[in-house]
Amino acid sequence: MARLIYGTAYDGMIRFSVTDSKDVVQELRERHKLSYLPTVVLGRLISASMLVIPWLGERETITFVISGNGPAGNVVAQSTWKGTVRGYITNTSFELERNEFGKFDVKSAIGGGDLTVVRDVGLKTPFVSKVPIVSGEIAEDVAYYYTKSEQIPSAFALGVLMDKEGVAKAGGLAVQILDRSIPEHVISGIEGRLNSFAITNFLGEKSLEEIAKYVLGTEKLLLEEMNVVFQCLCSREKAFESLKVLDLSDLDEMLGEGKAEVTCKWCSTTYTFGPDEIKMAIEEKKKIESQES
Repeated sequence: MARLIYGTAYDGMIRFSVTDSKDVVQELRERHKLSYLPTVVLGRLISASMLVIPWLGERETITFVISGNGPAGNVVAQSTWKGTVRGYITNTSFELERNEFGKFDVKSAIGGGDLTVVRDVGLKTPFVSKVPIVSGEIAEDVAYYYTKSEQIPSAFALGVLMDKEGVAKAGGLAVQILDRSIPEHVISGIEGRLNSFAITNFLGEKSLEEIAKYVLGTEKLLLEEMNVVFQCLCSREKAFESLKVLDLSDLDEMLGEGKAEVTCKWCSTTYTFGPDEIKMAIEEKKKIESQES
């Protein structure tokens, strides 16, 4: 479970959120059996998806999809208005040389490509926006989406620190300007502090509230908080339904092998089905095909 604080400052001209996402990122690492660099990459995006939860509407789900040409492949994080997140990365095990700063080379892991954001508010068709990857460091890319597509000037700071035991620290901070009449000296002060800000240097040393006050340059914050947990939407029933998407020849082959396995890409849970269930899927598949013909 992760702690998330959020609120407004400067008489509502700015909204912000800060999270310590270590436990959630560690759970993702364990579920997907991630090596170090994939943990950092997915950990940053999942932290970003957590930071925007307070700004979602009722029943809204938001999904961030990074489609790059780097070794990471697709990186996907999804969060809901209820405070749940889930995510995955295509390539779960790879490493690269450290960058010129001696840090994990997230930019090279992502490569060039697009960031697609899907906002599902319960209507028939979700809202889909796509922006180019402008940095590959993830924080700048998510900020660019909000600034460009939603016309909300934004800044994100994301970080994941690894040690021999796994995830040592993980978290993030987001700041959005809601009123552009805010004094310029306030904006320049926040920008200056963010330019030299590394979230992992503060986590564990300062409280989330202290981090927010430092970056925003004020003690006057209207604060709320919530907990965020990893939660997948998969189920055995959904996994069984996915069998019916397969060709009959594939189902017959699985029947011959005596079992069928369906693994959820979001949480790596594997559902195993025996011969009787496979036969049921075959019969239901045949009924569907006969109705369509």
